[in-house]
Amino acid sequence: MVSSNSAGSLFRCLPARTRVKSTVHVLIWLLLPLVAVPAAAHYPWITVQVSKGEAETFRIHFGHSFPEDGMLRADRLDGVRVVHSDGNVDALELEEREYHPLPGTAEGAGMIVAEQKPAYWSRTHEGGRRASREQYPDAFSCSQSANSMKAVVGEGAGVAWQHRQGHALELVPLVDPAGLRAGDPLAVQVLLHGEPWEGTVRGTYAGYPRDGEDDYALTVRTDADGVARMVPAVADYWLVQAHASEDYPDPAVCDRRSYYATLTFTVR
Repeated sequence: MVSSNSAGSLFRCLPARTRVKSTVHVLIWLLLPLVAVPAAAHYPWITVQVSKGEAETFRIHFGHSFPEDGMLRADRLDGVRVVHSDGNVDALELEEREYHPLPGTAEGAGMIVAEQKPAYWSRTHEGGRRASREQYPDAFSCSQSANSMKAVVGEGAGVAWQHRQGHALELVPLVDPAGLRAGDPLAVQVLLHGEPWEGTVRGTYAGYPRDGEDDYALTVRTDADGVARMVPAVADYWLVQAHASEDYPDPAVCDRRSYYATLTFTVR
């Protein structure tokens, strides 16, 4: 075993050039935990599967590669419900399965709505941890996510799309997404704590050719009323997504609160 004094003597005996390179490598190794490593953010969305001759199902995804990605477990969900075409609401109890059966709905388009239970994520010396600063007071950063999702179900007239769900960040369509045809304009109001939110809204579709530089077919800004306007020009399964964040109320617990809201629907 080499003592610290011996190690220091060995280091001083190295050529100057080698000492510099070694010092740089050590500094890089020490600073790596402090560097924010770019990573694609994860968020949830719902897809509805309709197969001819088979029962309709829906799946709740978690990731960043629409339309298919990881599964969000039922025990991480809250407030799962179906809004029927006539506006009536029924709570849904989900089992731990990948594909959930769609409940029977009245004629016309309804909506599946769900929330992800709030969860902490901290970057620590030990790596990423699902915990707050209360467990890791020396964490490099901490965020709490509180995400929500909506998916249009079925076709035809209905009022489900008009109903606000009270999500922290919510996408509220201003036209019926179930009736969209390729090239029809879509307006969506984004609300943060019930108030119009100004920021970026993105949209994409299942067949969009992702090239690694831009994962979204459309990117628009909301106006002063929180309204984003876009034209889904392709007949396909679509996702609209917004992301907002704010300071966490107690900095001793966490740094930021992050909200993702998604809306999925079919453009015919």
